[in-house]
Amino acid sequence: MKKSSIIAVASLLLTAAIWGLSYSAQAEAMKTMQPYFFVFWRYLLGGLILLPVILFNQKKPDKKLFTGGIACGVCLAGGEILQQVGLLYTSAGKAGFLTALYVIMIPLIGIFAGKKSNLKIWSAAVISAAGSWLLCSDSSFRSFGNTGDILMLLCALFFAFQFIAIAKFAPQSDALQLSAVQFFTVTVISGIAALIAGETPSLNSITATVKPLLYCGVIAIGFACTVQIAAQKYVLPATASIILSTASVFAVFWGWLLLNERYSPQNLFGCALIFSAVILVQLPSFNRKK
Repeated sequence: MKKSSIIAVASLLLTAAIWGLSYSAQAEAMKTMQPYFFVFWRYLLGGLILLPVILFNQKKPDKKLFTGGIACGVCLAGGEILQQVGLLYTSAGKAGFLTALYVIMIPLIGIFAGKKSNLKIWSAAVISAAGSWLLCSDSSFRSFGNTGDILMLLCALFFAFQFIAIAKFAPQSDALQLSAVQFFTVTVISGIAALIAGETPSLNSITATVKPLLYCGVIAIGFACTVQIAAQKYVLPATASIILSTASVFAVFWGWLLLNERYSPQNLFGCALIFSAVILVQLPSFNRKK
């Protein structure tokens, strides 16, 4: 393996660890700040970090960039808001694994768009459904999750649509410029949602939440997303996706280490099934020659 590839793999693994830790940071932030405004401040910080990219990039922004960025941003805003509200009711570890289901949802959505399916996709869907049930059910197997778990599943659906939108618009635009536009779109939507919901920002809440805000805005968005874009140039897309999907594993690890979250053997087996399904759906399909 080339040195550049090794560095890229290590960078993507670091990105996954950073994203996994962000679930714990988001959960902690809900103790001192309301959810819509947390998304607002987080993405405002992330957008400001990338603002120079739009202002000083040699490639001038065009109509397609803003159209694509806004479309991606609307989907991202839906996912982030649902995820943040969901963290009021469920654990950081669960949030990480349930959010990872967007990987399985992407090809399933493609089926409704007329794309062909295969046994691998349907197998991954069944395995992930079983894993979700085990992760979200109690030890009696009689109840499925709570409000937070349901919101995480909806959040994953929005993220699936966001990735589909990125696949459509990214080839036509500069990646960092597109990210900046979508980040500011999330900022505007979450800010409006916060005002409609009657949330009231205060200096005290911002001061009390400054560490999670800086981590989630500057490190998890500004730094990690930039590292992801740079590193993915040196590894295969399937390899990058599999490495980044370990963010769900890191979410459980950080939740256990920092927030004292605990899971039953049944829940952990559910995590393993979901992770297996995520890996399966990203593996290349091999067609036999007739």
